[in-house]
Amino acid sequence: MDGATPPPGPPPADPPVVPGSGEGPLFSPGPVPRGLDHLIGTEIIEAGPRRVHLRLALGPQHLQPFGVVHGGVHATLAETAASIAACLNAKRAAVGIANHTSFLRAVRDGVLDAVATPLHTGRAVQLWEVAIRQDTALVATARVQLYVLPSGGLRGSARAR
Repeated sequence: MDGATPPPGPPPADPPVVPGSGEGPLFSPGPVPRGLDHLIGTEIIEAGPRRVHLRLALGPQHLQPFGVVHGGVHATLAETAASIAACLNAKRAAVGIANHTSFLRAVRDGVLDAVATPLHTGRAVQLWEVAIRQDTALVATARVQLYVLPSGGLRGSARAR
């Protein structure tokens, strides 16, 4: 190699923008620009410190082998909605520490809407309830607990090592 050719593999991920850092809008309406939510097609409809609304148009890639939406899709929508809400509420990064998602009815196609609302918004720990609906029918619920990171962010994470 001549040193000018980059090694094969995926491009490096953009660093996350921390709320309040002044680096631009973090959770603007529209498609999520990167990460798992980008891969599955999550769209931000509304994002504020007391309510977050996400939408996902379902396709065959979201189904498990028996033809219904995979439970991980519901859990992903719930954790993303709650995480965005906690970040905006605390004005700092927040990470999920518990996700309890309950599935109420099977979904095969269409559109899912996930709405997160707060149950507890403490300085270090927050708890959010997420309702996932198809049209008006409640298809899943979740309670997501999040840890609000100190100002320094993820210093002790595996990525930082």
